[in-house]
Amino acid sequence: MNREQFALIAAGLQTAFPWANLFPTKEAIDIWYRKLRDIPYEVMSAVVNRWIDTKNSPPTIADLRAEADVVVNGLPPTWADGWEQVQKAIGRYGYMQREAALASMDEVTAETVRRIGWQQICENENVDALRANFRMVYETMARRLQEDRLISSGTQQKLDAVRVPQIVALADQMKLTD
Repeated sequence: MNREQFALIAAGLQTAFPWANLFPTKEAIDIWYRKLRDIPYEVMSAVVNRWIDTKNSPPTIADLRAEADVVVNGLPPTWADGWEQVQKAIGRYGYMQREAALASMDEVTAETVRRIGWQQICENENVDALRANFRMVYETMARRLQEDRLISSGTQQKLDAVRVPQIVALADQMKLTD
């Protein structure tokens, strides 16, 4: 989304929620634009129009990013959807075809299965405990994935720039202590 398109979005929000004073300064407008500019205008326009039609309070930047994620990716599957995929994969692929089973699953379900272990899932006799463990791991993985998708591209670049040097420094420290 370019600045002119964002100006239309901002004008719509300000008109719909005049008491909120969402953009009191040029700096506020700049922050909102930087945090939302990676979202296509068509998506953001739909999100803002839906928000105005259905909400009584103004959105935050995070609200708009979350709504845009739903527009682009749909509602995320639930842990029960993931559990159903696991059960179908067990029946279809069995214990011996781990990679084929994982390939049949969505990203969150497959990562959950990797963390628990395909062999442990297939051999488990306490289905209630396994299902509870699956749910806990699945919900954690789904939350992390969604949070990663919600971070603006500019923020992600800054995080990556900070993380990489820290990882290298930590690896260097570990070499010194070995």
